[in-house]
Parts: sequence; C-alpha cells; structure tokens
Amino acid sequence: MGMVDTSRRLAERGVRLAQLVAARAGSSAADALRRKANELEIRIDGLHKGLEVKPITDIPFPALDLAICDDPIVAITAAPEFAMATAFFADNPVAARSLIPPQAQAILYCLIRNQRPDHVFEIGSYKAGTTEALARALHANGKGVAHTVDPFRGDYVAAVLKSWPPQLFRHVRLHSMDSMAFYKNMERQGIHPGIVFVDGNHDYEFAAFDIACGARATTPDGYVFVDNVAQPGPFFAACDFLTTNPDWRELGGAAANYDRGKAFDRYRRTILHTDFMVLRAPTAHCVSERPFSSGRVRWGIGKVTGVRLKLVPPTQPGRLSVQVVLRGFGAVPGETTGGACVQVETGTSELAVTLTEPAQLDGRFAYFTAEPWLIWHGAPPLKLNAEPQLY
Repeated sequence: MGMVDTSRRLAERGVRLAQLVAARAGSSAADALRRKANELEIRIDGLHKGLEVKPITDIPFPALDLAICDDPIVAITAAPEFAMATAFFADNPVAARSLIPPQAQAILYCLIRNQRPDHVFEIGSYKAGTTEALARALHANGKGVAHTVDPFRGDYVAAVLKSWPPQLFRHVRLHSMDSMAFYKNMERQGIHPGIVFVDGNHDYEFAAFDIACGARATTPDGYVFVDNVAQPGPFFAACDFLTTNPDWRELGGAAANYDRGKAFDRYRRTILHTDFMVLRAPTAHCVSERPFSSGRVRWGIGKVTGVRLKLVPPTQPGRLSVQVVLRGFGAVPGETTGGACVQVETGTSELAVTLTEPAQLDGRFAYFTAEPWLIWHGAPPLKLNAEPQLY
C-alpha cells in the first residue's frame, strides 16, 4: 500500500510539474509573439531609422495659483496662452501617432507647468505621444519624472524614447509591466504623483482599479485624468469612484448630467475637444465612519505602539477609533492587531494615539508590514494634514 501511495504522489507531482512547464512555455510563446509584433510595428513605422522630434522650445501657458483656483481646467482653456499651446501640439509630428487631440495634450502640459509635480503617472503608453507632452512640461519645469506604463508595447515605446533628445529622455521612465505591479512598485518606493493619466484597459474593472490606485497614490490636491469616458467602462468607473469618495470632485459636470439612456456616448464629456473626466483630490485626507487607511508600510520590528496624527483642527468634537494591523512574513506568517479609541476635542491639531495593547508579533520573520486604519465618529469628517505615522 505504501508503494502505491508513493507512486501516486510521484505521478501527481509529475503532472503538476508538467502543468507548470506548459504554463511557462505558453507564456514564453506569447511573449515571443508580442515581441515579434512590436518589431514589425517598429519597422512599419520606421522607428529603426529614427524619429522626427520637434525641437525643444518655450511653449506658452497660463500661470495660475492652483491653491485658490476652483477649476483650473476652465481657467486654462479660457486663457489666450492655451490656444498657443494647442497650436504647438497640433503642429507636432507626434500628433500623427497620438490618440488624444492637441487640446488634451495642451491641458496636461499647462496643468503640469502650474502644479510642478515631482512625478506623473501615465497608465497606457500606446506610442508615447502623450508621454512626450508630459516630458516637455517636466523639462520646462526643470524637474520631475513621467512614469509611463505599458505591459505589451515596451519594445515599441523604448524605440520611441530612444529617439528623444537627452533633455526629454531624462524626464521619463518606462515600466514594461501591468498597472498592478507598477502601483505596488511605486508604493514600495514611496513615490506619489501630482497627476495620474488613466488610459489603459477600458473595461470597467480595469479602469476602476487604475482610478482607485491612482487616487490613493496622488499627493493632496492632485489630479486623476480619466480618458475615453465616451466608453461606459472608464465613465462609470469614474462615477462610482466619485460616489464612494465624496471628498474628491469632478472638474466638470459629466458625472451628474449624462444621458441615462446611453452606455456609449461621445458627447457626455464636458471638457471641449477631449474625452476626459478630470478628478481633483482633496487638500487633506478625510476620515469618516467608513474606515480609512493610507496603506501598508514596511516596518522594521515586530511591534507597533501607536499612531501620530496631524489634523486640520476639527470644528466639532468627536470620537476616533484607531486600529493597526501588523503582519510578519517568514516561514510561517503572522498577523495581529492593536487598537484604541480616543476623544478628539475642537481645535486639536496634533494627536498621539497609544494603542491599548501594542500590536506585537513574537518569533522569527523576514520582514513586517503595518497598516493603520482610522474611523471617525462625528460630523463633519475629520481631516488629516499628513499621512498617519506609526511608532
């Protein structure tokens, strides 16, 4: 009987190994076909011979104070400099391979020039036409990196970027991976964009993921641009995000005034000559009765004692529930929590919440992560001036 069991286990192991080998071979074959398709497109588009790139020059843009500008998109498009910026991008060789019109590129350019972000995320590179507009704005600012993400066209995009002058090239990073891996890498590195341009897979579920992760990553008062909102996937993903995140707001009225009788509608956008919805982040994180977290962080030890908070002084008192989830990863993973509930008085600007019992893991672990969660029992919502800091 023992020999029969051993033979069965060996056979099952052999089947699993064969399945793994087949899966890897299938993936390798798909990757090879994708590379061949990219190589063919590179030759068809003549990228192997180089690419015409418009010289770097000053592009007019309206100067705005974003801190006091209620709707910078309206202000940008109404300014005389916007027409000149649009003319620059319309007369750019890149226009022939761009999926968004010159007006849309001009809006992104002008907003970046005013916001001066350290990082911009572009989900979906296509032929790097929009990427060039982002890089031109960052170069003109004298700082910043455009992170462009594409899991399928990396070879093609790399060929485009190699044709750029060094002044633009130094402001771009190509990430040949899917957006889930990209967002996780950026979180691990502590990189937060001022602007996220979502133009990847247009199915609802993919667009919803890219919007939510982009919004979570942005700096306070950042922006998420959602392209192709004529299509139901990106549009309803953006609408649902606004419903579940009422502290965010749309710059425009597409979410409120769309035609309920149409799934696909080219005329639902409210920013002329674009297919955009633009979502603007709040200036501070808002905490309500729906649990809020700034996300997991790597943690150096197996113990968390409390959380430090910087607050926008509340106008009404309330009760704050704090919970920390501590996880250890090793041969045997571990997980524990610690929590506390405190009264927050009117006018409080800083708060150190010591957990009733520390979140603590004993044993041997390779590394730890810690995840703070906050719940506010009061009205209006509690606002944070900075992300929670663990101690």
